Amino acid sequence: MTEGTVFQTILDSIAPVSHRQVWGIMGDAINPLADALRTDDRFEWMHVRHEEVAAFAAGAQAKLTGQLGICAGTVGPGAIHLLNGLYDAKMDHAPVLAITGQVPRSEIGSDYHQEVNVGRLFDDVCVYNQTVMSSCQMPRMGVLAAQSALAHSGVAHLSIPSDVGPDKIKEAGVHKVFVTDSEVVPAKKHLEEIADAINSSPSVTLMVGWGARGATKEVLAMAEKLQAPVVHSLKGKAVLDQDNPFWAGGLGLLGTTGGVEAVSHCDTLVLLGTDYPYRQFLPKHAKIIQIDIAAERIGRRCDLSIGAVGHIRPTLEALLPMVDTKTDSTLLLKVQKKKASYEKKMAKKGDVQGRKAPIRPQAVARAICRHATDSAIFIADTGEPPVWMARHIHMKGTRDFLMSFNHASMANAMPQALGAQALDKSRQVIALCGDGGFSMLMGDFITAVTYDLPIKCIVFNNSKLGLVKMEMESMGYADWGIDLKNPNFADCGIAMGGKGIRIENPADLDAGIKEALAMDGPVVVDVVTDSNELTMPPEIMPARAWGFAISKIKELVVSSSV
Repeated sequence: MTEGTVFQTILDSIAPVSHRQVWGIMGDAINPLADALRTDDRFEWMHVRHEEVAAFAAGAQAKLTGQLGICAGTVGPGAIHLLNGLYDAKMDHAPVLAITGQVPRSEIGSDYHQEVNVGRLFDDVCVYNQTVMSSCQMPRMGVLAAQSALAHSGVAHLSIPSDVGPDKIKEAGVHKVFVTDSEVVPAKKHLEEIADAINSSPSVTLMVGWGARGATKEVLAMAEKLQAPVVHSLKGKAVLDQDNPFWAGGLGLLGTTGGVEAVSHCDTLVLLGTDYPYRQFLPKHAKIIQIDIAAERIGRRCDLSIGAVGHIRPTLEALLPMVDTKTDSTLLLKVQKKKASYEKKMAKKGDVQGRKAPIRPQAVARAICRHATDSAIFIADTGEPPVWMARHIHMKGTRDFLMSFNHASMANAMPQALGAQALDKSRQVIALCGDGGFSMLMGDFITAVTYDLPIKCIVFNNSKLGLVKMEMESMGYADWGIDLKNPNFADCGIAMGGKGIRIENPADLDAGIKEALAMDGPVVVDVVTDSNELTMPPEIMPARAWGFAISKIKELVVSSSV
């Protein structure tokens, strides 16, 4: 370009590497952004009702694709509202550019109306955080922001004072954001060391995380050659089809007995693209090998025998010819037996035959799994929905799964569903919402209606903060202060211009979910679920069982005194 405003040069810089959607709320200092977007058909303005939703939606797009997500908010409160969603992007390593307004340059530091020190405020969440004080800093600063976010898989922030945004830049030229697609493979000596350790181990288990996405073929080839069960972290759930014979299940509180068996009885555990934080679930007896693209993650969770830096797909490609074929499938067969037994147990939990209301949440998840498409994207609210998601919804190799993994914020599911759906309106996107989380940001269901984003929000309505209830009881506390007086969420969805279904009877569940998922446009499904259904881990520790017992005694005392 030869001339344009500051905001126009930002759009020119990011267009080749960003998503089409820009999420946010306009106002004062960023009104020139509205003018730039209005005349630029490369972008689509997504006007949300709360800036937190904008950040969640942009982050979801970045997580799913690796491309730059874009969100915007104006001076002061608008910028502050972005922060929670941006922390989710930061902690899940998603490249997002946040554009915020600022008071005029001459008023900075004068306690001006709505003035906030956004530089200090955003410093912790960002890999790049700058205020554009002059139009001559552009377009280079826009390029640096985008390139930093993409290079470091994090959040970049540009603050634009209200008297800078409209400024024209003459002869701006073209400044390109460079995105490298280089693949890193460990040095040959490290590959040989890993191969030797695997070859000398009678039994090997593989554990995949987010970093193994895109390496399904190679993971399965390695598993088959080693007769190795494959365990996943929650973030790695979508890597494998759960019907695959090598799939063992998850690990940890949201794991399965097959996953526990695979990790507890292996001689060597190979961590592939996972920064699994719960060291108490990792084996003490086995050698642990970790391969990850981020050097700072190597060995920070547990004692390693070997650590290597590399992308998972090319690293496994290089390792495959170096490892010996194993024929002993003893561990794999044990895991398969555990897995089959566990699946029968889970199926029984989700059976509605002869059951009375309220509906078991496991049954809701299994109905969703049955009627969702094979390419559906599932997004779970923080709380109990990830438990039902982890244990009852099968990934099939072509489905995908998102949540607020590391930040674990409430109210993430519906906003992230907006972002995912905007990428492809033809792909089914299902948000598994807690009643507490959905009601936090429920107003932005209107955004789905406004832009015809056909998200399906399944609300697990148990009238409590369910996971908090479980936490309280496992620690021996009475469940107090966590009740929710909920509206009819289906009616709310209809009132906002979408569609709504309420399901109260277990006998109506399957048909209701099937009907809702087949509907056009955005839908809210309000399912009244049992608040007393426990989110139990695959193995129960004595201390946890004792905590539940003490809790129930306290609840009886409290109820009898009322």
